[in-house]
Amino acid sequence: MSSTAIIAIITTFIIGSFILSAISYTKQQALKKRKLMIKRLQQQADEALSSIPPLLKIDKDYDLILQLQTLAVNALSKTLNLNPEDKITQNNLNTQKIKLNEYTQLQRHDEITCWLTTDAELSSTQSQLSYIEKLLDLYRNNGGLSVTKHQELKHHLNALQQKLSINTYLYQADTHGEQNNITLYQHYIKRAIHVIKKTSIEASQKIQKIKELSERIQEVKRTGRANELVNLIKPSETIAIDGLEETSILE
Repeated sequence: MSSTAIIAIITTFIIGSFILSAISYTKQQALKKRKLMIKRLQQQADEALSSIPPLLKIDKDYDLILQLQTLAVNALSKTLNLNPEDKITQNNLNTQKIKLNEYTQLQRHDEITCWLTTDAELSSTQSQLSYIEKLLDLYRNNGGLSVTKHQELKHHLNALQQKLSINTYLYQADTHGEQNNITLYQHYIKRAIHVIKKTSIEASQKIQKIKELSERIQEVKRTGRANELVNLIKPSETIAIDGLEETSILE
């Protein structure tokens, strides 16, 4: 075999090796990119789904819940498109589609209350709601939410946070009032007033609510009795559970 033929064979082998290496590298990069995309989509779905449970317990509206559930379903659908053989994702997607249908029909299995019973519960729930606000910002930035929808949902979320704080403070005021703990009774009413001042409710309504609560403080100072007053928000033992969400001071 001539030297020219040998050189040609070696050159062909080298070129072939380069081509195979390039093909292998391209496939590896595509696989890596696909895995990264799947991981990102699964994370998006998990973040959206983990944000829904607290809303189901305190938010009687469905707009924000539906938006988060839709985002989760879309993320799971894209994940399945990238990995059609993934049975776990398929089952999860089927489950979340059923829940989305329930929420669309305004169905849920959770009892709704417009207050929490302790400062610790309030702090924990407010942290969860702040996390949802960050998620909304993220979805707006990556195109998952329009600017208009993003603003609507943030406005609703902020109003929900304020309402929850006010009603929780009033619930605690009632609890301490029943025990005739005048100091804490006044303390929690003042905290509720502080939040009401920051709300965006109509001015005359805001003034009226503040006036009513301020009169409560003055009444307790005058009589030294809080346990004889009608509760501000806390239901009596005879009130039906189904009606609890209707007693919010801001409604």
